Amino acid sequence: MFKKIVHIFLFLVVAKVFAQHPVSIHLTEKDGLPDIEFYDVLEDNKGFIWLAADKGLYRYDGKHFKNYSHPKKRGLSVFGLQLDPDGKVWCNNISGQYFYIENDELVLFMDLKTYTKGQLAMFSFYNGKLILLSSPQLLEIEIETKKTSLKTDKSNWYGAYVKYNDTIICTTNNNIKYFNTDFSKAKNYGETEYDFTDKRTVFFKYKNDVFLTVFNNNTGNHSFFIRKGKEFYKIQAPKRLENNRVITSFENNNLLWLCTDDGLLVYDYYKGKFEYKTSYFKSSLITKVIKDRNDNFWFTSLRNGVFIMPNIHLQQFNLPERVSNISCVDKINEHTLALGSTNGYLSIFDTKTQEIDTIQLKSKRKVSSICNNIYNDLVYISQDDASLTYNKKTKKQKHQKQFINAKNLSLIDETRVLYPTYAHAYVLDFKKEGAPNFINIGARRSYTSYYSEKTGKSYIGYVDDFEMYDEAFNSSVIRFNNEPIFVIDIDETNDGTIWVSTFKDGIIGIKNGVVFINYTTKNGLLSNQTSTIKSDGDKLWIVTDEGIQLLDTQTKTFKALTKKDGINSFNISEICVFENEVVFSSNKGLFKIEKEKAFKTKKLPEIHFTKVAIEDEVNIIKSNYSLAPGENKIQFYFHANGYQSEKKITYKYRLLGAENDWFEVNAGTNEITFNSLSAGKYTFQLKAVEKNGLKETPIKSVQIKINLPFYKEWWFMMCFAILTGLLIVLYYRNKLRIKENEKQQQLEKVAKESELVFLKLENLRSQMNPHFIFNALNSIQDYILLNQKNLAGEYLGKFADLIRMYLNHSTKGSVLLSEEIEALSQYLELEKLRFEDRLHYQINVTNEIDNIEIPTMLIQPYVENAIKHGLLHKRGDRKLKISFSLEKEEQNLLCEVTDNGIGRAKASVLKTKRTRVHESFACKATNDRLELLNYGKEYKTSVVINDLYSKENTPIGTQVLISIPYIKR
Repeated sequence: MFKKIVHIFLFLVVAKVFAQHPVSIHLTEKDGLPDIEFYDVLEDNKGFIWLAADKGLYRYDGKHFKNYSHPKKRGLSVFGLQLDPDGKVWCNNISGQYFYIENDELVLFMDLKTYTKGQLAMFSFYNGKLILLSSPQLLEIEIETKKTSLKTDKSNWYGAYVKYNDTIICTTNNNIKYFNTDFSKAKNYGETEYDFTDKRTVFFKYKNDVFLTVFNNNTGNHSFFIRKGKEFYKIQAPKRLENNRVITSFENNNLLWLCTDDGLLVYDYYKGKFEYKTSYFKSSLITKVIKDRNDNFWFTSLRNGVFIMPNIHLQQFNLPERVSNISCVDKINEHTLALGSTNGYLSIFDTKTQEIDTIQLKSKRKVSSICNNIYNDLVYISQDDASLTYNKKTKKQKHQKQFINAKNLSLIDETRVLYPTYAHAYVLDFKKEGAPNFINIGARRSYTSYYSEKTGKSYIGYVDDFEMYDEAFNSSVIRFNNEPIFVIDIDETNDGTIWVSTFKDGIIGIKNGVVFINYTTKNGLLSNQTSTIKSDGDKLWIVTDEGIQLLDTQTKTFKALTKKDGINSFNISEICVFENEVVFSSNKGLFKIEKEKAFKTKKLPEIHFTKVAIEDEVNIIKSNYSLAPGENKIQFYFHANGYQSEKKITYKYRLLGAENDWFEVNAGTNEITFNSLSAGKYTFQLKAVEKNGLKETPIKSVQIKINLPFYKEWWFMMCFAILTGLLIVLYYRNKLRIKENEKQQQLEKVAKESELVFLKLENLRSQMNPHFIFNALNSIQDYILLNQKNLAGEYLGKFADLIRMYLNHSTKGSVLLSEEIEALSQYLELEKLRFEDRLHYQINVTNEIDNIEIPTMLIQPYVENAIKHGLLHKRGDRKLKISFSLEKEEQNLLCEVTDNGIGRAKASVLKTKRTRVHESFACKATNDRLELLNYGKEYKTSVVINDLYSKENTPIGTQVLISIPYIKR
């Protein structure tokens, strides 16, 4: 008897009703939330979420919180978030300061502390004016001019207000009043007088009516009023509001949401009464709720931070904690589920009444599989180390050990069950009492099973293949592209398609044992790694590691629920489909989805640039940039506004001017860097694309121009080209001029050379002047008359040799110095004979003058002058000295001709006494020839004539120094 009592106690069925609530996300400091005390929340026109907190004003872009402050701001806290008609965000503080956001900065509009006097005045916007309701007056301020005017007297205390059509309705200390558009005079609603002193009044609009709630701070009671025409009538206050203040209100789907001290209460107003529906966030003081553009609900609280409700139609059942980690589920009927937990509990849960019976099984190990027999009252339960049947009617258990650690039990008929295990695949037959019969249909590890009532075929997913069995359990292998299919789960849609999930190949559709379709990320799946699937008529619910999807197999379209929608785990053990809802289980509990409402019409987030850096320096964000040469490192930072907005998108970019193709940005990256752009024009384009590729945002563009260095600009190139052309023209003109000059010089040279030849001939003539020839011939004649034939013959021979030598030299431009000396010697010998040996000459030569060439017939004229003008008129010995030496530093030959004649001065006197004066032809020809020789030469021939004097300063001769540039042969 004692054992029976213990047995009943252990498996006692406990029934209790639990509530359900939408899945919510609690933002805390771990998520970067900068505070826990929030007074207001607002979404602006760009999708930013603004939070008024105890520590200040914050903007949330879905990833980061940014604080806004002002140097003249008194205190940290801000309140009263509002958007003006231009979309600017406004706020105020208890100190009477009013701020707005402009150019991403907090701007102080006005300091109205003298009007507000420490009260937090509510404000609104109307026709370009800021309207303030403060105790005890209404203030009107023109926003553009800041002109201020008081519109009411000071006899009333102004409290709560609400804008309704073209009026503002407000409370005073004993009335409900309204103002028309000119705010000239307040009018009462009806004749009723109220006592609002020391009471909290809140107006709210709901179902096109205006309601007023009055909270008595002393008693904790509420009074509710509704506007009807020109009166406010008292109505019954909603239940559950005792000692619970109403902070703000919100209308959603014709339901009234009241933010209170004790969470958010939901009501419907019907036939003059408020009907309680549900409540959220109990025990939290909720200050405000809004619904953003993506249908996420945001709740601010006074001490618990911020809550986000991504999908109100995704709800979680409040199961007891001990059974919340669900390992397997099977459907009992259209509103009842059998739940197995990881710690050995079996729960029978009614989704309508939300009653749950929890049973602690004998083994505390994980329940691995549950199979409901729809033909009788049995439920087959397999655990890691035990197995049993549970009778739904009697609630009795029958323990057996024949089907432990089942991977996935599938019902075939009233008595047979498919039983895949770690080593085999069996068919269990429960026809007889006691242990079931085993039919071994596969001798290897199996993972999942399915039986098709339509075809009578069974399907087993093995470790290495996927097999189909006919009614006699003859197997055939099903493959995809001649490769094994590694199956995770199996189900069947109404059209008879067998669907299997895989761990890497997405979803595969099979008909008559042949694969005919495959869904992957290329055609709609969020991920190729899939797990649990469940048919829903012609639709298929699919679990991937990126979300839950619903595939319409007829239209081949997908819908998706992701973490952005509040799915907090994709470790989903089972999906159960009901008429209007779907229930799924996971390690986080049991959840319900309303089929028709859960899938939101998702809008792609608006993307925007958060920062632009040029050469690592942050710049103002502009639509186009003109950059200097060398400013070629550009970084773009960007973001998509909205909570978890980046979970469902990928960024793509391109740089027109460099590439026309789009490139995908790595997940989690919010910047693009171009390290070294060359000069030119570019357009940076950015867009966000849904991960399924079906939608994309408008393209954001930034124009970039990197200017060329000035020397590469078109105007510089043009100027350079023109200048180059001019230089080329000048160059060729100069070259032509040089060529013409060279040609002219050549012509002049030819002329000079011709003239030089002529001068040589003239010089020759001068050397063979009549005096010299006459004297020579006279000397020869004297020798003949004196019968000195030998002397006459010798003289005549020397004369002939000299003439021959001069004729030979006259054909050359230059001669060896030795040849010139020989000619001089020959000439002086003849002169010596003429002077009857009264002429003594000496020629001195250094030993270093071999192979030296000098111009022809250059020295002889100066020797002749020395004899003719210096020695001819001298009495006594006549001496002539000629010496040659080298000037090595200047590479010149120095010829010195020295005589002891009468000197140039006396010779000039003698010359003037002659009756006929002849110009010295030889001297003139020699000077002209020197000029010709020096023409165009760097090293020139020079002649210096020095008069020699004795100590008594009497002329004793002449010295001629001839410096001749020489040529080494």
